Amino acid sequence: MTFEGSAALKLDFGGMTTTSTPRGGRAALRLAPTGGLRGPDKYKVLDHRRRQAQIRARRLLELMEEAQ
Repeated sequence: MTFEGSAALKLDFGGMTTTSTPRGGRAALRLAPTGGLRGPDKYKVLDHRRRQAQIRARRLLELMEEAQ
């Protein structure tokens, strides 16, 4: 497998740096919302997401093999 170009991408956040938290003034970049899944269906949802990710990964690998 060969890659052309740089593996590192330059990201532009438009001047946004971090958000400060009210406790202690520590800065943190919030990547995902807190909370998440709750209740009895949590594991069903997580299993569905895992399966969908596996399907997408397999399709991507097949496309990469066909391209070679």
